[in-house]
Amino acid sequence: MTETALIAGLPPGPPLRLLQMFRYLRDPYTTLRGYAQHYGNLFTVRTARLCVMTGRPDLVRQIISAPVDQYGVNYEPGPARVLGTNGTTRLAGRALRRERRLIVPHFQGETLNALGGMIREATLDAFDKFRPGDSFVVRDPAIDVALDVILRTVFGADTAERRETFRVAVRAFSKGFGNPAFLILTALRFDKEWPPPYRRFATARQRLEALLQDAIERAREEGLAGAAILNRVVAARYDDGTPMSDVAIRDNMITTLIAGHETSVVSLCWGLYWLHREKRCLDLLMDELTPLGPDADPMAWARLPYLDAVVKETLRLWPVVTDINRVLAQPMQLDRYEVPAGTNIAASSAILHYDPDLYPDAEAFRPERFLDRRFGPHEYLPFGGGERMCPGSHLSVFELKIALATLLTRARYTLLDEGTMTVKRMGGMMTPSSGVRLRLEELRR
Repeated sequence: MTETALIAGLPPGPPLRLLQMFRYLRDPYTTLRGYAQHYGNLFTVRTARLCVMTGRPDLVRQIISAPVDQYGVNYEPGPARVLGTNGTTRLAGRALRRERRLIVPHFQGETLNALGGMIREATLDAFDKFRPGDSFVVRDPAIDVALDVILRTVFGADTAERRETFRVAVRAFSKGFGNPAFLILTALRFDKEWPPPYRRFATARQRLEALLQDAIERAREEGLAGAAILNRVVAARYDDGTPMSDVAIRDNMITTLIAGHETSVVSLCWGLYWLHREKRCLDLLMDELTPLGPDADPMAWARLPYLDAVVKETLRLWPVVTDINRVLAQPMQLDRYEVPAGTNIAASSAILHYDPDLYPDAEAFRPERFLDRRFGPHEYLPFGGGERMCPGSHLSVFELKIALATLLTRARYTLLDEGTMTVKRMGGMMTPSSGVRLRLEELRR
């Protein structure tokens, strides 16, 4: 049998790359799936950058499990402006592994035990203002929940005054990098500091950095007596006994803030939307939640199998991270192509999660698919994968479970949105276009 010759260079893709970028910024889900249907399993596309994109499971596996020296660092000025230059986003290979060992363990396992009560309290604080008969947009209190959870559990903002000060700074920061003019300038790699969107964002970032530095110093004084994740990161040590620098902690915490905040807001909106659109699923979930009651141990909620499946299905349908990017430090063979070093390659969850061979009837909300089988990391990646998988993924899933259980065991709602929900960009994230409109019908006794 004759072997197929490798093709040096990039696979084909759509023309009009500037138009591709605008389509991607408007709706990455539909855009990427449309290109995959037209160009096949591997194609070249301009998103925020020119990259070789795939959603085919075996190629996704290859991308996320590549050797430690396969990838380099993305030095684009846009991400550096938002995320800084001293965190994990500016590391690769063994240096990245070393840094993540000081961060990732504090967002997993036993650490979560102490955070369930904080998440329930933050959820109640945001939604308790509604009374039977009230209609509201879920996105608004969901933003409050997401911010409060991050501020309490990660940053240790343990007073209402500290949380409000942080809240104002975070909103200005998020508004700055979510500004359409900021996004377009960044995508076009415009790297001068004088445009007003850049200047406003720089001011917002400096304010947030100052608050984070205050939190770091407070965590250092409290030591491990404090319950916040930041306390543990500050106390952590590398193998040589040295701590992470304050500037690196600040940049890593900003990355955590962006990833955790946006994921939580969007996922809570979609979770409540799908459960109230698909009453069968809501009934099954209530059958599981009701025996435990509204004041259950949060860890008992977190172990419920159908609630776990609901959360996973929500994240499958609308993953906040639609594509994970890597820059090649060495050439890589992808399918029939020898992709050169320096190229951006991407594994797309927006394509992968709709693969009909993995997920039959992929556009339907069917949590049972996660009870019927276990999906590998190359088949399901709502938080990215490999060396750069989101450190806060476990916390995000845990938070969504506790928030849903808190709301559904205390009240009954009606969905006010009819028809198929579309998406729109809100700041730096894609959200349900209506924000998901509910009416509170009654409080459960």
